[in-house]
Amino acid sequence: MTKIIKSYILLLSVCIASIVLFVACEKEIDLKVPNPASAYVVEGHIENGIPPYVVLTKNAAFYGNINLSNLANYFVSGAQITVTTDDDTVQLAEYNGALIQSLPDSIAIALAAQLGINITSASQFPPITLYTVSLADTGFVGKFGKKYDLKITVDSKIITSTTTVPQPVFFDSLWLKPHPDATLADSFFQVYGRLYDPPAPGTFYRYFTKADNEAFLINDRSVFDDALVNGGKIEIFIPKGHPIGSIGSTDFNRAGYWNVGDSVCTIKLSVIDKPHYDFWHTVEANRSSQGNPFGSAVYVKSNVVGAYGIWGWLCQYYW
Repeated sequence: MTKIIKSYILLLSVCIASIVLFVACEKEIDLKVPNPASAYVVEGHIENGIPPYVVLTKNAAFYGNINLSNLANYFVSGAQITVTTDDDTVQLAEYNGALIQSLPDSIAIALAAQLGINITSASQFPPITLYTVSLADTGFVGKFGKKYDLKITVDSKIITSTTTVPQPVFFDSLWLKPHPDATLADSFFQVYGRLYDPPAPGTFYRYFTKADNEAFLINDRSVFDDALVNGGKIEIFIPKGHPIGSIGSTDFNRAGYWNVGDSVCTIKLSVIDKPHYDFWHTVEANRSSQGNPFGSAVYVKSNVVGAYGIWGWLCQYYW
């Protein structure tokens, strides 16, 4: 009994010593993150058969307060924006939320869809500012085999970018599979696609998904390349996209799976150039590392000179 008591006292002493040591080593660290220099952020795209559009916003401090009730303050008005291809140049017109809400529903719905926003009438368009062709210039649309130069002049600052148009690649076939968990097969299913990659190395892809009449959405991994299967057959699982600002389902058994109630599943595949791929690849890697204390910081690459963001081509082909 005496040995047991001595052992217990020794164990208790070790525990107390460990606690004291842990407390003694604990130190409060006050990180002072400086506010970033004022900068602009560009999100612009052009597609085959679709006019270009550009959203221009201001950056914000990482730990700053964002007033969700006044998002319009982050969008930039008064910029002069031109898009040039060959010897053809168009100046984009500025449309704010109120002006877009006065347009015909079909135009407002189409503009919202370009931003991944699903609306059913012009009155639902969010209070943001975007730039696109005027109603008198609707003949300026994306075409294959072209290069498109973007120039933005705002507050005496010049922002430029260029995007090239790769040749399209098509899915050879699409098919459905039941959910691998038999207990969930009545509620969810999988979509798979197959394509044959061109023989030339360096083909980069981005895909979007659409269920029924919703807008096209992306998943957490919307881009892929041919680094491992150049010139060969690519078969991929195509997860269902989720609304902008959400992170999708955190349940591994449901993330990316389609709902049985989705009566029409539409896939959009785009072949993009490498700078465009690098932007979205690093954006998605950055998103996946946020909140992970063991994750590495990911620098988001940009193809825009004089600002952050992306100006890129998206191929419009649906299945």
